[in-house]
Amino acid sequence: MYKNIDMTTYPRKEHFDHFRNMEYPFVTMTVQVDISDWIKRLKEAKYPLFLCFQYAVARAANSVPEFRQRIEGDGIIEYDYCNPSYTVALPDETYRYCMVNTNQPLNDYLAEAKIKQEKALNAEHLEEEGEARSHLFTSCVPWQDFTGGTMPYPDSKFSIPNVVWGKYKTEKYLALEDGKVTEKEKTTIPVVVFVNHALIDGLHISKFYANLDAELSGMQFK
Repeated sequence: MYKNIDMTTYPRKEHFDHFRNMEYPFVTMTVQVDISDWIKRLKEAKYPLFLCFQYAVARAANSVPEFRQRIEGDGIIEYDYCNPSYTVALPDETYRYCMVNTNQPLNDYLAEAKIKQEKALNAEHLEEEGEARSHLFTSCVPWQDFTGGTMPYPDSKFSIPNVVWGKYKTEKYLALEDGKVTEKEKTTIPVVVFVNHALIDGLHISKFYANLDAELSGMQFK
């Protein structure tokens, strides 16, 4: 379900018109997200990394209304909730698309993902479930750490947010605690966001990353 944004009262109307007429209206940002505590708890509970991280990403994005908005002609529509469409790897090194509902408890989501991914693995064609523009596009490049990236797009009106993360890394660093130098560890994962600037500003991207930190910190493994 979605609603139409009233463009007569929409505060970013001038910004929307300014950026949507550009040849390249997109913004990309990459942040090294600290997952030190989350990855320890995840491994102890033996939960799947990709699906749990995607769960946090999708819920963080949905908490920012602008990430649920899409360009519709000369206006904007806003979805109630946008589920992630992601890739499931095949043995021949290609993939199929899969969509799972993240607007439910974590364990229910994981159970649904198991069923949906099995279905995707046996699908004959590259296909999407439901209306593509109502999705968030998510993916992972677990073989590679990176500091930046961009995404393919069909045209300048493309307005589906893309979020991709890479290989996490753990590094040691020195910290001063109680007057003593202590060696500590920090685990980070690169997360790149690709959005249309006609709808989303740097403030909204920053809110997404703050929400992602909160989702990871609050994730309960049972």
